[in-house]
Amino acid sequence: MTSKLQINNTPTNLVMGFLGVGKTTAILDLLNQKPKNENWAVLVNEFGKIGMDGAIYSAAGVTVKEIAGGCLCCAVGLPFQVSLNRLLKEIKPDRLLIEPTGLGHPKKVLDMLVNNSFKEVLDVRASVCLVDPEKLKDSRYTTHGNFIDQIAMSDVLVANKMDLAGNEAINLFHQWSDNSHPEKAMIAQTQQGQLDVAWLDIPRNPHRLATYPDAHKVSKLSAINQPDHSFSNSADGYQSMGHIFPAQVCFDYQRLSDFLGQLNAERIKGIINTNSGWFIINGTDQSINYLPTTPANQNRIEIITQQNDLTDILTALNLCRFTAQV
Repeated sequence: MTSKLQINNTPTNLVMGFLGVGKTTAILDLLNQKPKNENWAVLVNEFGKIGMDGAIYSAAGVTVKEIAGGCLCCAVGLPFQVSLNRLLKEIKPDRLLIEPTGLGHPKKVLDMLVNNSFKEVLDVRASVCLVDPEKLKDSRYTTHGNFIDQIAMSDVLVANKMDLAGNEAINLFHQWSDNSHPEKAMIAQTQQGQLDVAWLDIPRNPHRLATYPDAHKVSKLSAINQPDHSFSNSADGYQSMGHIFPAQVCFDYQRLSDFLGQLNAERIKGIINTNSGWFIINGTDQSINYLPTTPANQNRIEIITQQNDLTDILTALNLCRFTAQV
């Protein structure tokens, strides 16, 4: 039980944003700014089931707990409480950052954090929401309940990817931010997920209300017709395909990058062994970055798309395996 944790008022922040907006990059940047004498932890939830974000944080030396497979807002019952209790008990962090999936609705998460057994344990401060301004031109996002309420319930609203945003998108961001009620405590613009660590100590406004409080839905999870280390997940018109390959599987870097580049997926994350070395893959429908990293114990890849045939994607990935030229 949380009453036995003997932990009080741990500063806690929710870092929200829709798929591919740069939450993981932003949290890694915040962790680089933390005081050297403090120990921070991350509780991360992913739409997919194989825990891509957790692997990325672990590769960066960050203490992390994962809740994979479905949105955190639908898992704030026992899985959420157990993971959070365990993280607080084992790590006793000086600050906790919580990253819900991009398809998650924030209301139930915040309700759980500020009430009941966590009320005295956590000091919930400003919720931060990152927005890609270019998405504000697309009705698929601006009519999506989770997208709308991530913005509505945030205290700090940040336009990320400003280097890729046109004038129309920037104007739309200002319209959304100016029409926020209550007013945002902070409105900012940035790129590459660069946030100011001081924003985390802005007080939370408890009067922010969700427009679509019931927008969250329990996702239907099912294993696709592949080996047991391949999973899929679907909700709100999006589908996730996650696959774990043994570490000895090596991919052809050029073939893999060509395939992922033309896939036009909403989100791509991976830690992959290639004939050019191991890479952390972090991409959206706009761009894909390949960051060299140390070898991992598995290849992992997570792809979120609106395409229907996930089997075709897995087949194409297998065709990207490296075959040495004799």
